[in-house]
Amino acid sequence: MKIFNVNLKLFLIVIIGLFIRVYYFVGLNWSDDVYYVYLAHQVLEGEFKPSHMTSLRLAMIFPLAFFFKILGYSQISGVLYPLICSIGNIILAYILAKLVLGEKAGLISALIMAFYPLDVNYATWIMPDVPLSFFHGLSVYLFLLGEKNRSSFKMILSGIFVGISYLLKYSGLLILIFFACYIFIRFLIYRKFEIFYLYSIFGLLIVFFVEGIYYYFSVGDFLLQFHSGFEYYSQKERLKYEFNTDFSFYPRVMLNLDNNWRFMIYNKYTYFGIFYYLFILSSIYLLLKRQSSAYLFLLWFASVFLYQQFGSMSYKEYIPMHRLDRHLTTLSIPSVIIVATFFNSILNIKPIKNLGLLVLVLLLLSFLSYLENITELQRDAVKDTHLIFDELKKLPEKKVFSDSGTIGHLNFYFGFKRKDLYSLDYKTCEDLKDSYVVINATRGWIEFWPMLQSYPACVFKRENWILITTIKSDAQSYPYNLFDPEIFYVSE
Repeated sequence: MKIFNVNLKLFLIVIIGLFIRVYYFVGLNWSDDVYYVYLAHQVLEGEFKPSHMTSLRLAMIFPLAFFFKILGYSQISGVLYPLICSIGNIILAYILAKLVLGEKAGLISALIMAFYPLDVNYATWIMPDVPLSFFHGLSVYLFLLGEKNRSSFKMILSGIFVGISYLLKYSGLLILIFFACYIFIRFLIYRKFEIFYLYSIFGLLIVFFVEGIYYYFSVGDFLLQFHSGFEYYSQKERLKYEFNTDFSFYPRVMLNLDNNWRFMIYNKYTYFGIFYYLFILSSIYLLLKRQSSAYLFLLWFASVFLYQQFGSMSYKEYIPMHRLDRHLTTLSIPSVIIVATFFNSILNIKPIKNLGLLVLVLLLLSFLSYLENITELQRDAVKDTHLIFDELKKLPEKKVFSDSGTIGHLNFYFGFKRKDLYSLDYKTCEDLKDSYVVINATRGWIEFWPMLQSYPACVFKRENWILITTIKSDAQSYPYNLFDPEIFYVSE
């Protein structure tokens, strides 16, 4: 009966987590997701050829293609993969914490993960970040279980899931730093290195080998990942307009600080709020109390975070890691478990039990308030695009030109059935005759100068162009409330 009750509690937490993720649905937005849906479409059409960095994220592209194959092209089929992984993160937070710390810590971990804004937000965004967090967690769980049961099979599986993480993003390999630190510390304590751990490396090598074989038969390059993928992050010129290498970025984002290092009480667009303050408090508390069972998760967090903060993304020279808030999903599971361990401890202390419970409830409620604002921002980002799609459906079919992101969205909304949608990149004014041109369709039109430099001059002069409609949405979020897309017909 006790086991049944614990599982029932976990089941209810999972249902709550699923409801929250569906309620704060995002769908196709403005990032690499536009490329992923296009590449998945290419897979289904038999036209996929891996080449550039995004196309090498096979563990994102092929599962996406699978769901499109069985369910068709839609926002729902597009998000099922990250959504399933996000629900998996709730379960992983539970079983990892339970394995090391006990059932109650596991349930608190699952509860926090069910509400955790970074995981919730990217659960319904067609991006690899939540799947990466899931496969990291799965690899750690199997590693610990394999060590406990002396199972070489589980160790091999652990390595395979590290490999799948790597096929999602190169940062998937960062979990190896945690494993290396863990094994090294055990060596220092017991003065013995066990060959047993190398089974996980064997699992990873299986993935490397299968990937290489696939690339060899696809494009004739067994080492395509190194010749194309890793080379992308070694291009210093991208520091000028693409890579964010500001060392203060993660501390400020995690601690909700402005550029002057002041706490932002009224910041609408934070994923964390006070969470990482509780994380720091929890870490200090656990260290002072010498709760050695929690050291594993502190090591996991510290080893991965320190590389994300100070490591290099180039193997040729030191180029600091590219930083985005979503890259912190690699830390979601250990962060949540550490905070949950702290709450688990104080909820067992009668004088402060009620206070601890109140703080936990307030934390979860604050997560919901952050999600409300973040989701509004991201829904506002695509409102114009949906309206552009609605207008184009009404017009006689002609060629449509716009920025590549808008064209990517329109291709997806049309189910990739239209073959007359084109990016403006490196087109001539002659190419635009007898077509519709959509301008100011995204913030890129006012922010991303490299994109605009590739467009023909007539896009900016628009002589004799006929304005068909101006798109006006009810978007309130900055900067999506600053511009109104326009659809023109170009006759000559």
